[in-house]
Amino acid sequence: MEDLITEFVAETQEMVEALGSEIVAWEADPTDSERLNSIFRFVHTVKGNCGFFDFARLEQLSHAAEDVLSDLREGRREADRPVVSAVLAVIDRISEITEDIAASGSCPPGDDSRLIAALRGEKMEDLDSGDGGEGTVEKITSKPVAVRSVRLPVDLLDRVMSGVSDVVLARNELTRQLNDLGADHVLRAPFDRLSALITEVRDSMTRTRMQPIETLFTSLPRMVRDLSSQLDKLVMIETDGGDVELDREMIEVIRDPIVHLIRNSIDHGIELPAERKAAGKREIGLIKISARQSGNKIIVEINDDGRGVDASKLVAKAISAGIITEAEAAEMTSEEKHMLMCEAGLSTADRVTEISGRGVGMDVVRANVEHIGGTLEIDSIVGTGLRVLLQLPLTLSITPAVTVTVGGQTMGIPHSFIEEIVDATGNKIAFDQMGDRWFAGIRGQRLPCVRLADMLDVDDSKAERRSLVVLRLAGGNLFVLAVDDVVAHEELVIKPVAPALMTTGLYAGTTLSDEGTPTLLLDVTGIARAAGLEIGVDGRGQLREDARRQWEHEEAKEPIIIFTTLDGRRRALRMAVVERIDTVDAGQLTRTGGSWRVVLGENIVPVAGIPEGEEQSGKIRILRLNDGHAVLAYACRLDSDIADLPEDFKPAKADVEVEAVALIDEKPVEVLDSHYLFATYGEAPQLIDLPVCRLSAHDRWAQNFLKPVIEAAGYRVVDESDGTAADVAICLDGENTASLPAGKHIVLRTAEEADKDSEDTIYRYDRDGLVAALGAARKGKAA
Repeated sequence: MEDLITEFVAETQEMVEALGSEIVAWEADPTDSERLNSIFRFVHTVKGNCGFFDFARLEQLSHAAEDVLSDLREGRREADRPVVSAVLAVIDRISEITEDIAASGSCPPGDDSRLIAALRGEKMEDLDSGDGGEGTVEKITSKPVAVRSVRLPVDLLDRVMSGVSDVVLARNELTRQLNDLGADHVLRAPFDRLSALITEVRDSMTRTRMQPIETLFTSLPRMVRDLSSQLDKLVMIETDGGDVELDREMIEVIRDPIVHLIRNSIDHGIELPAERKAAGKREIGLIKISARQSGNKIIVEINDDGRGVDASKLVAKAISAGIITEAEAAEMTSEEKHMLMCEAGLSTADRVTEISGRGVGMDVVRANVEHIGGTLEIDSIVGTGLRVLLQLPLTLSITPAVTVTVGGQTMGIPHSFIEEIVDATGNKIAFDQMGDRWFAGIRGQRLPCVRLADMLDVDDSKAERRSLVVLRLAGGNLFVLAVDDVVAHEELVIKPVAPALMTTGLYAGTTLSDEGTPTLLLDVTGIARAAGLEIGVDGRGQLREDARRQWEHEEAKEPIIIFTTLDGRRRALRMAVVERIDTVDAGQLTRTGGSWRVVLGENIVPVAGIPEGEEQSGKIRILRLNDGHAVLAYACRLDSDIADLPEDFKPAKADVEVEAVALIDEKPVEVLDSHYLFATYGEAPQLIDLPVCRLSAHDRWAQNFLKPVIEAAGYRVVDESDGTAADVAICLDGENTASLPAGKHIVLRTAEEADKDSEDTIYRYDRDGLVAALGAARKGKAA
């Protein structure tokens, strides 16, 4: 009997969840007999089940509802608003009683006479919520019921999924060992079959965790109806994309943010009917919510046609609250101004209501979205409406990530946060320091730079490489995370991290590498917060107020970069002329026409700072200088340092190259005369005739991941809008290669294993294969 009661409760709750939108749709169109029949079948099923279990109270209530619905079906009664409200209240009461049955195993006592009387025509306004009334909106929306398509304990599915994930990791490790041992085809064939079966089982188990987002959407029409009725507004909701599937945990995580956004739209966005009519709008407000899948992300879009949000009002309140300054506001984009809504304590509501308007909520929405690796965008037009766009990962358990190393340890970064990856050992980055904070110059932007080694307190002094990962937070803010190296792009099976590590705020989960060693997934938002970066409004990663004041104080000073020349002298240059710092082999320096030159990227650049008559060897540091027209390289030997030029420096007269001598750390430093250097050595850079590779400008993965690899292989990268004839083109799966000459394109496939139709393609993360193909294409051009 206990099992039968559990089955009854589950079935009833599923039907209640599904009926939420059916009743609201039926109220909008009382002639819709199909929806009326669905509601009738529900109460009829409940009544029949109650007789079997001897739930007399529930049977009496459902029987009364069945009688009224029967009259409606036969046309003996009209489906007006009081009747619909009474039916809704009955279904709420059935749901409450069912929950009590689930907790105690028996039907609770109670008097439903007033509710039954309401079904017969008594006004609902005369009923209180504790004795048959409609109940509060908060009560209705605070008890979501999760629909289960398979009635198994959820923790059992989780344990099975965890076991399958461990099998996948073991399979990956076995694959690596077989490759290292050079296993013959006799062993390889059965292993490949086993590997394919494991992949299929993993995919199937992953599907058991997925649910259509319709399970969330079904509760929204009822909530919109009740809220609009409470606020004397007319609001309808349209949903689209309910068949899009998400991880069941993801649905629960985003439920509260979506509910809050819709409640906010009804309370402050949608106007009263009279106001809408005066503004030339129809009296009924409209909220549209849609979902769609794009790659490995789910896009949820919420639109309303209400009054919108006045960005200037947001900015004024933010300035008044000290969140931003007037100067910062003048430089903000429209998107950044609207994101001020997500600042804690900032609200544009003219009044405080029970539903919203206390200045709390949107910051929590953003925090929840960030926590699961999602992003949030807000756009609005005053008088027209508001648009909120949520980009969410497809699943919480399997997360696309980039693995990086720092101090010999491997960490994961969720791919959804990554904007760009830059090799800092190359010739693209210039660093400077303000106070105790470092900045990196990337693509014309000056971004705060956080060293992961410092955050984790590990030693990275033995690292041979340096890489920078440009990260974008949910509010659009950018900052740079400095790591030792970027290892690979992987799909990580994420499990909860230990509580002790979770309290640090730096980790979002843990997984196992192919070798079976633990790998921690970084919490990007937590790292930004721990580093003292605001996750608020500034797209460049705004500093906290105390750091901003320090920056303003430091800006009054002029920074210089100090270095040791090739002949051992301690010199400096003003940071304003230093574009970036490169490292080259001495063999890359050539002497032509009495001048030294070096190849930097696509350019041949003149070099100063090389002593006459001395042969150079090993690694040489190159300071790339730029005055806006000419480019010049200055050679030095030792690592550079940055300091502020003292106000009491002494002008130099003996050496025409030296502008002044400054005392820094109690040691004299010669500050070179930049004007003299450019007058003597500076010239426009000469372009090298590099082979050209065409790459799609519309594919972010291609631009972020492929472009640096291709440039490192000695190519100049162009896109389809560039009229330059390409020597080779990189094409992704599905791109049309028919217009390209034979042998002039390289096709990258998504699947790691090649099938018979794609044997001439390269796996998108086969770096060695891609570099080899580019090298072959380059040799073909030279031949």
